[in-house]
Amino acid sequence: MPNHTSSVHITTTHLLNIEQANGINMEGHLLVLDALVKETNNPDNTRSVILQHILPTTVEYIEKVNSIYPVELIIAITYSADQETVELLRSRGYEVVIPKDIDDMLNNTWKLVVEKLESSDKPLIIQEVGGYFADWTEKLGEYPHFKGCVEDTNNGLWRYQAAANNKPLSVPVISMADTPLKHVEDALIGDACVYSLEKVMRSQMSSIIAGLRCGVVGWGHIGKSVAAAFVGRHADVSIYDINPIVDMLAYAQGYSPVPLAKLLNVSDIIMGCSGRRSIRVADLNDLKNGIILCSASSKNIEFDLEGFAQLCDIEDITIGDIGKCAIQKYTVRKTQKFFYVLKQGTPINFLDKPLQGAILDCTCSELFVCMQELASKSHNPGIISLTENLQVTVAKKWLKTYPDVFKTKDAEKDKVYFYPESWYWE
Repeated sequence: MPNHTSSVHITTTHLLNIEQANGINMEGHLLVLDALVKETNNPDNTRSVILQHILPTTVEYIEKVNSIYPVELIIAITYSADQETVELLRSRGYEVVIPKDIDDMLNNTWKLVVEKLESSDKPLIIQEVGGYFADWTEKLGEYPHFKGCVEDTNNGLWRYQAAANNKPLSVPVISMADTPLKHVEDALIGDACVYSLEKVMRSQMSSIIAGLRCGVVGWGHIGKSVAAAFVGRHADVSIYDINPIVDMLAYAQGYSPVPLAKLLNVSDIIMGCSGRRSIRVADLNDLKNGIILCSASSKNIEFDLEGFAQLCDIEDITIGDIGKCAIQKYTVRKTQKFFYVLKQGTPINFLDKPLQGAILDCTCSELFVCMQELASKSHNPGIISLTENLQVTVAKKWLKTYPDVFKTKDAEKDKVYFYPESWYWE
């Protein structure tokens, strides 16, 4: 919650420069979220902790959440913490912590939440991205005023599921990872990743994607959008998924599924979209010489970089201003084969601005209704999927806000606004 005692001193001019440098107006874009916020009350003064990508487009979301569920702490994901945005939030009185690395996030951020739980008996909820609290629900569940977690991603959902397989979760976890509304965002992430990849290739490698063989590992919602983006840039695209049914579906839709070893051997580019470890040390011999590895997943999970480092010499390539260590060249000591890893194996799209506009509004609104659900109702411990009726609420508001054709007086009578009851109309 803003306390206006931040030790960071930034002038008004500096704040304006931050907003201008990032190329956006920080306010007034999340129209659906704003409507939801205006309809929401917080009678028991539930507070929140937000673990998020801290980028210019995150500021408005945090401000709106704070207006209902005071934000006691912001934990910035290490690989997507824009320093100027962090300073802006601190200047507005928020406590922002940037863990030193992903291991620190996985093992120590729960302690920061415990400090907030011990400092006040007011209810508290967490909104996170990536399952960083999955192994610590027993600790959090010791506090009766902790209401639970909201999780955004598939990777985070899988971490909670893995934790629940070892021991039942001690708190409610509402997941929006596999909802139809979330799939709207997933469908656009692939193009954002391929855009950032080609930007690096053009500026750093004097190359383009057209004509190259591009492999997609993991043909889920994001993998499908990556494959489509590669096709749109005239690449020769093949895919691999560990699930044989998914490979059959890819084949039926015109994408060539091939065994992983073959894919690595013939591809010029690999985009990891599996959300799990896709390229291991055991796969090193299969990599085509000079192949580019990049990730569309959260964290740095797709490639075993620690294992690679034991067998390879690593060179940072920092040509131009594309970003710190945007490219690293790995050379296998034994064979002198080399390959490139972009953005240290973390999501390539975070080299550039994230999704904005109407789709960002949809995602932020869905996160907020998940928070509403935790704050306003009592739930049993365990994983809970966001109900369809809450998704429908967001979708109706989105249609009334963005496509002009749905904003007319005549459109207000359309059956879409009376769904699901209108399904049964005669």
